[in-house]
Amino acid sequence: MVKRNPLARTMTFFCVLFAVIFALCMGIMSFVVYEQDMLNRYHAYTADLLNYVARSIDGDDLLQCMKTGVKSEKYHDLQKLTNDLKETHKIQFLYIIQPLSENPPDNMMDVLAAYTQAEAEEDGTDGLTDLGKYTGELYPPEVARLYLARMDYDPTVSFFPNNTEFGNIYTAIRPIFDSRGEPIAVLCADVLIDEIDAGRYRYIAMSVLVALIAGAILSLLMSRWLRNRVANPIQCISQSATNFAEKCRESMDLDAMYFDDPHIHTNDEIEDLAKALSSMCDNMRSYTEKLILADREMGTLKQKIIKMDYMAYTDTLTGAGNKAAYEREITRIDWDILTGDTHFAIIMVDLNYLKRINDDFGHDRGNLYIKNLYSVLSLVFEGEKIFRIGGDEFVIILRDSRVEEAHALVSRVKQKMIRFTRDSNLDPWDRVSAAVGLCIYDPTRHHEANDVFKDADIDMYREKKIMHAVRE
Repeated sequence: MVKRNPLARTMTFFCVLFAVIFALCMGIMSFVVYEQDMLNRYHAYTADLLNYVARSIDGDDLLQCMKTGVKSEKYHDLQKLTNDLKETHKIQFLYIIQPLSENPPDNMMDVLAAYTQAEAEEDGTDGLTDLGKYTGELYPPEVARLYLARMDYDPTVSFFPNNTEFGNIYTAIRPIFDSRGEPIAVLCADVLIDEIDAGRYRYIAMSVLVALIAGAILSLLMSRWLRNRVANPIQCISQSATNFAEKCRESMDLDAMYFDDPHIHTNDEIEDLAKALSSMCDNMRSYTEKLILADREMGTLKQKIIKMDYMAYTDTLTGAGNKAAYEREITRIDWDILTGDTHFAIIMVDLNYLKRINDDFGHDRGNLYIKNLYSVLSLVFEGEKIFRIGGDEFVIILRDSRVEEAHALVSRVKQKMIRFTRDSNLDPWDRVSAAVGLCIYDPTRHHEANDVFKDADIDMYREKKIMHAVRE
């Protein structure tokens, strides 16, 4: 038996699946959009910050400080500016370095590093101002190469990820120029990627949560709507159709064959379906009613045909086949002879002394005499075709395997009639006497069934003469 999957449960499952997929899609879309938007905002934010600082730098003065290691007044002003910017802006590091070579040690020289008030109170300002300090092994070749690449003449800000001992950071960088337009150092701002990721994950989590809540509400509303507008109406229609089918199968009572109106009022195709099904069931009921009436009429007509056929091919006195039935059977045999597939025998029986019985005792006793002969023949040739083809003549046709018993059956008939004729206690009309002739079909001598009949008739008359001679 196939396991049923209710429509309501299926719709609920797909609504939940829709909510989950909707939430995932919203989360992925939010991730992509937020990441791109966040990076764009970070780029614009840090680019504005670096360009602002770069415009405040006197390149020649800063170059002199780098050469002498002495901090000028403008250097201190720049230090204060960068400190204030770091204090007020969400950046991890704001600094100026001079790339010297790719390979450590001392492949970078610190020029300036911004610090907050809290950092100054914790470490002191001397440990935070790094003019002229070399970085030792801090910058590996692959990272130093990125800084060296920005000692170019392009004043725009570029960005790259940077793994340092302080963590994974995202670096914004641009060159600083002297009055001749030559790059002297690079100005950088770093933001921890962990902070970027944390913001991104918070945004994604919030987006997924909102999407799940929205999807759950939407799926709940959709599920209820589908149940009320689709699943429940279809279930009602199905139940009504099932009930109608059971009524039609279990009963032929037309009054019981009615369609239970499911009362669907959805004003859509489902309501049209319910109306169409109701109309179809009404049509089926009407059609069934016509079929029943037609069947009754056919039954009556069939009975009439059977009765007419019986009357047309049955002897009314004995119930044996009549002359017409015999001729129909002979036609079938002739056809079998033509096809070369037949084996049969004809037994001719002629009742003796019928005229004497009629004359001496009346036709009623004569009819009884005929019926007594038929009873004997019916008893001996049980199941075989017996025909009354004349007033006192009967024909029995044996087919196929019964042909082999023909002589034995004829002998039994004769023995019975001998016992009847010798019983003096019987009435004359009960002492049945008849001459019996037999002929078995021989394809070398017989071309049609009538040839066999003629030989059987000859054999019967031969015996009749003997029987008459014996009685005389």
